[in-house]
Amino acid sequence: MIYENDKYVNQFKSMLTVKKPKKILFVASREYDRFGYRKAIDELSFGSVAFTDFEPCPEVSSVMAGVDVFKKEKCDFIVTVGGGSAIDVAKAIKFFSKSDVKILAVPTTAGTGAEVTRFAVLYNHGDKESVRSYDIIPDFAVFDCTTLASLAHYQRVVTGLDAFSHSIEAYWSSDATDESRKYSAEALELFNKYFTKYLDDDKSSYEPMMKCSELAGRAINIAQTAAPHAMSYKLHKLKGYSHGQAVALCLAYIWQYMLENCKTAELEILLAETEIISGFTPQSFQILLKNLNLCDDLNLTENELEECISGVNIKRMSNHPMKFDYDDIENIYRSFMNIN
Repeated sequence: MIYENDKYVNQFKSMLTVKKPKKILFVASREYDRFGYRKAIDELSFGSVAFTDFEPCPEVSSVMAGVDVFKKEKCDFIVTVGGGSAIDVAKAIKFFSKSDVKILAVPTTAGTGAEVTRFAVLYNHGDKESVRSYDIIPDFAVFDCTTLASLAHYQRVVTGLDAFSHSIEAYWSSDATDESRKYSAEALELFNKYFTKYLDDDKSSYEPMMKCSELAGRAINIAQTAAPHAMSYKLHKLKGYSHGQAVALCLAYIWQYMLENCKTAELEILLAETEIISGFTPQSFQILLKNLNLCDDLNLTENELEECISGVNIKRMSNHPMKFDYDDIENIYRSFMNIN
């Protein structure tokens, strides 16, 4: 596949030329990325070393191996090209190395918004163990939307739904501000207009979908995610769902549960606003997920259900607009998972 991305590669080169790094740590899923950014580093004659040895759901131990490479090679700049995992690894390397190194990110999916957030999602033997710091937000980004052509249909589905979920959760959050809600609303407008076109590989959708992801990232950077993310992680681990599928399922049925159990005028207004700005009701969003074949394997054993419930960190849901206890969490899981 040929990417017509000279404009973005030239932006990348200009940024590096200004910064004049001595040695770059190149964090990506492969040493020579298909998009031409490692080649661009070589063309500029900057020294570089690749770090690619990490999982799709990065383990802390892998990040620490990256820290060792960063220090051993005496790198003074980080370039990361890839989706949320690669960008989060780069951010975590900066965090654990306790360095003030600059990061230049080139996102290649329209989903996580990791290039603009203070979070790095990591795992410790499969259990979520993230880090957060405003210091790890990448300093520079190149939004090369041509890279989206590389994504398979399923990847487009689940990464796009992650951006949608970020937008909704940030809008709901008790930590939301006027600024974060503006980002959420703008992201949802783009999602409504371009998501279907994106799934049909209409290239006119690439740039707006990448912008949707960025705006959703900016929203959660202020307001953080809420209950859907907190409830998704064990489903992701136990069922092998992608992050985007797990969080979208939790969002759909948490949304319905909130609507059915709403007891305050304030929450009623918030949920009404959600339907207006998202273009969905909980039911129509559930239909979307079914039409995207994300509801084909919704089965848990009783033991798995117990693990899901106990694995939810209630404190991480403290900014959710409706307070849930463990009975609520069980009821929500049972509303969409078949327990056997």
